[in-house]
Amino acid sequence: MSGVFGWVDSCAESPALPLKRMADALRLFEWAQAQTWAGAGVGLGQVNIGLFSTDPQPLHSEDGTLSGVFFGELYRPALPRGEGSEIAHIFRLYRERGDALLRDLEGVFVFALWDAARGHLLVANDRLGLIPTYYAHFDGRLVFAPQVKAILSDARFEKQLDLTAMAQFLRFQRLLGDRTFFEGVSLLPHGSLLRYVPAEDRLTVEHYWDFDQIPAWPAGATFEDAVVETGRLLRRAVEVRTGGEHRLGVYLSGGLDSRTLLALAAQIRPPVVSLTYGVPDCRDMYYARRIARRVGSPHHAFPLHDGRWVRGEVGLHLEITEGFVTWTHCHAAVTLRPGRELMDVNLSGFFGDQAVGARAIDHSPKAFGAVDALDFAVRMYDDFVNHYAWPGLTDAEERLLFSERFAPQLQGRAWASFLELTGHLNGCAPERKIDWLASLYQSGRLSNMNLVYQRAFFEARYPFCDYDLVDWVYAMPVDYRLNDRLYLEVMRREVPEVTWIPRDTDERLLVRPGFVRSAHGVYQKVRRRITGRTLRTIHEDPEGWLRHDLREWAEDVLLGERALGRGFYNPAFVRSLFERHMSGRQVHTIGQIAPLMTYEMMLRRFYDE
Repeated sequence: MSGVFGWVDSCAESPALPLKRMADALRLFEWAQAQTWAGAGVGLGQVNIGLFSTDPQPLHSEDGTLSGVFFGELYRPALPRGEGSEIAHIFRLYRERGDALLRDLEGVFVFALWDAARGHLLVANDRLGLIPTYYAHFDGRLVFAPQVKAILSDARFEKQLDLTAMAQFLRFQRLLGDRTFFEGVSLLPHGSLLRYVPAEDRLTVEHYWDFDQIPAWPAGATFEDAVVETGRLLRRAVEVRTGGEHRLGVYLSGGLDSRTLLALAAQIRPPVVSLTYGVPDCRDMYYARRIARRVGSPHHAFPLHDGRWVRGEVGLHLEITEGFVTWTHCHAAVTLRPGRELMDVNLSGFFGDQAVGARAIDHSPKAFGAVDALDFAVRMYDDFVNHYAWPGLTDAEERLLFSERFAPQLQGRAWASFLELTGHLNGCAPERKIDWLASLYQSGRLSNMNLVYQRAFFEARYPFCDYDLVDWVYAMPVDYRLNDRLYLEVMRREVPEVTWIPRDTDERLLVRPGFVRSAHGVYQKVRRRITGRTLRTIHEDPEGWLRHDLREWAEDVLLGERALGRGFYNPAFVRSLFERHMSGRQVHTIGQIAPLMTYEMMLRRFYDE
């Protein structure tokens, strides 16, 4: 996986062998490139897939006091001509400004810098932490890498399961905060600077940026101002991210984010290829073809006729995501190998519906109207369990799930950890808290893992994560963004050609005036009645696949001796849950089963071995 890694020992132990093991763990395919350097007690490495940050690394300053590795892209300040590489740029800025250099960097990046003169290591990431980096501090050493398995390759690290992480995953279908599945291994938080002083064995991690630094909304600015400036900033973000010689592509659905980016990119730097996957009769497949045709994009469709493909791809999905998202999110698998032949960079719609569209606030009306901090926490907890993914376990089911031995240790942990996380935001307006929580734990720890999966094959750019754009939309009055009010007006101004194609969620046109949309809605109903054809809303069918093509596999993972022998669960309840799903009498049980299956697969691959 692309990123930076390293190993620093306070006892000046040689890192050469540990670095080699880490590099081997991170090279997944023949196109992956790893570069390392080992000094006295310090070792740095960088791994890439041959597209971004391919310059020779680690880099060393002329005087030998600085050594560093970088992965990603910097958009601001622009790299001066002749400076050579991003890490050389980091060296110059660090000498001029020290740690303050991070306030002026914009991009999607992670870097590590060893300052021999000061005797400390710095590791920093971008504001949203879009390139996951994990670290562990143990036995007088610091180890960091873009995947946890590289840290686990250190023979001196003792693997111990984080039970709070387990409880979170089984309830939320993702992890929250900076947790991983292992005690002692943490995710580097968004917008953070990690500093390690090996001579003192001292580690600190501090935010250099957080959401409370969003600037104030300009006095007197109107909704019209909001629309015009959002459109300008989004267009500029796409212009910046379509530069260079890389072949561009967009994962195109029937939603707003991907069609907006595809239409803008097609105006700025055509051609831009588009890829769509899904069951053949889903809305995404149908509307994506029409959108691609409208903007002149070479389009490639990948139908998912049944669930048999999951068995062949789930192992790779687990290897790349390390179980941080359930197997139901490996749906892009059939596109990855052909996608690498079609594009170098995925121009991703990630974060669009959250930032411009305020989707989380729209989906959390009860939390938006919470009367106090505790009421907010209760309502958001319910949203994270039941509405931000497939519906998860109920409180009663959690009580039945765990064995008598583990129930006292696990019951209530997910709620307690969620309450602690929301407590840090007390004093903020509910809509701001929803934005922050969804940005970090819906977008960052769930949706972005889908891009992590894809980035083993091609790289990604994130126009909706542009710093100025995020500052602008998060500063404006929240009612401007609700119900896609802002989003639709921006689309009508910037990409009107794609507003005449319905969206996937309600199959309504995006144009004005309202009577046109209403008339089209009536037409759709009449057409369906005449033709008898109804398009599926969801692009995949993991519930149906599990009942048929994947039944034997699911039964082995959930109810085999290996899983039940761990003693975590009540076998009678797991069997009941399995049979309930297979009967088809209760819908949406996949959100309860998939986390159990994925956690067991994670244990087999990363804990047992």
